[in-house]
Amino acid sequence: MVGRFLTERPDLVTVAVSQVGVSNTTRAEFSENGPDNVPEFGTIKDPDGFKGLLEMDAYQHVKNGTPYPAVLLTTGANDPRVAPWEAGKMTARLQAATSSGKPVILRVETDAGHGIGSTRKQRDDETADTYAFILWQTGDPRFRPPAA
Repeated sequence: MVGRFLTERPDLVTVAVSQVGVSNTTRAEFSENGPDNVPEFGTIKDPDGFKGLLEMDAYQHVKNGTPYPAVLLTTGANDPRVAPWEAGKMTARLQAATSSGKPVILRVETDAGHGIGSTRKQRDDETADTYAFILWQTGDPRFRPPAA
């Protein structure tokens, strides 16, 4: 939902955080957990299923030259539920497309998955990074980079 809101109305967003987001639904059924989601979300092999998946697919709706807001995308390298390539692919696409000059950052937790089984320290570190990113982008002077 964050990805589609971001691609549908980037003008309404100052900063977006997509945590382990399914951003490429038209390709998701080919991931490890994809076949399990076909009964709920549909398949690209069916015309109606394809239309629904395409409408949900944030990656397919990214437009070149659009002034996207600052975006933080997160993933776990060992995520069995949402393939880490989705966040990586979406990050690269937004970085290439945006005209705003605002950062689009991918945060990868290399020793974790979908949050389940993460250590307290991993959860705390991600929370700290997320809040720091939001505060940096919303103007809190304590989080501005030093002047060059």
